[in-house]
Amino acid sequence: MLPLSWSNGVADDGYNLARNFRLTLCESRPCMSDMKNAANVNLDPAQAAELATLVELEARWENLRTGSSRPAGAQPTLQDLHGKQKAYEVFRGKLAAYNKRYKPAHASEQLLNTPVRLGLWCQAMRDLFARVEHNTQVRCPIQLVEKAYRWADRVASRTGKTPLCRPTPPATVQAALGELDTVGRWCTDVSGVTSAA
Repeated sequence: MLPLSWSNGVADDGYNLARNFRLTLCESRPCMSDMKNAANVNLDPAQAAELATLVELEARWENLRTGSSRPAGAQPTLQDLHGKQKAYEVFRGKLAAYNKRYKPAHASEQLLNTPVRLGLWCQAMRDLFARVEHNTQVRCPIQLVEKAYRWADRVASRTGKTPLCRPTPPATVQAALGELDTVGRWCTDVSGVTSAA
């Protein structure tokens, strides 16, 4: 994982969030190795760009699946269902192509239902997008940021914590990195674990 703490967005070689939570995550089940692969493996620029595109498509499909833009109890329209199906097909096609071409393979299911898991995921996604920030082929991860806030809402609801206020969607990759940092810092605050600098 790239050595970046969430304290003021300053690099800190002595702090690694994943290290602090490793025992917690590994005690009863395998570590979240798929999530960490994005940051732990030295990806070449082409693979990093492909993975960034893939996780954005995955987030888009997951966000459509939740149907949060529809009023509660409203039935999805045929257009909604076609949109979800198309998003899923685009994501699955990209996933198959990526996994055929690159190792380690990307696993699409991630439980981000605790502050620790969500914080680790935000850090991994932040690290990935920081690598491709200046690649003009990579789009701003609007859907990924929405996914982070959506999971933060769930964590807040489950833990009784105050949810984060959602800003307008980011317009640049740099702004998206800031939003992922914000969610990551919130996860650190909610979990009660502080940096051991």
